[in-house]
Amino acid sequence: MRRVRSFFRSLYNFWYFRKEIWNFREWDYSFQLRLWRRSLVPLRDSIKDGYEEEVSRLKKVVAIDEAIHIIDRILQDVYIDDAEAQLGIDFLSADADESSKVVALSHELANHDWKRLWEIFEGQNYNEYMMLLDRQKIRSQFDDAHEDVWAKWFNGTDMRGWWN
Repeated sequence: MRRVRSFFRSLYNFWYFRKEIWNFREWDYSFQLRLWRRSLVPLRDSIKDGYEEEVSRLKKVVAIDEAIHIIDRILQDVYIDDAEAQLGIDFLSADADESSKVVALSHELANHDWKRLWEIFEGQNYNEYMMLLDRQKIRSQFDDAHEDVWAKWFNGTDMRGWWN
């Protein structure tokens, strides 16, 4: 019975990713991003409706939404348009000096998005949490105030913890 369920789950997965598989080209990173984006959507939905406690669950959903949004921006290559809007310069009708400013800003915007995407996937520094926890333990010896250090520190990033 388990093998039958596994077989039908595999068929469902193939059907779900059919467009990404059909359009896959090993030389173009955008297809890997499309596959990644497509796989984040059901993960986000299962976490959103999951049984985890609300504080961390909602932070994970927000982080996954941000990752999906950034991947969409990268795939749509919106950086020239964003740079034009920020600088107030039309790239196609501008002279070479102004066009180079638009291109430089668009590269800066793209690099910012790439860095943020990897920060989301990588997550926070756990040593920072341990330091805050130690500080809280010292402070709680002297007063009765107890904070939930984890809830304040955790921001939902680190894809290794995105499961339901």
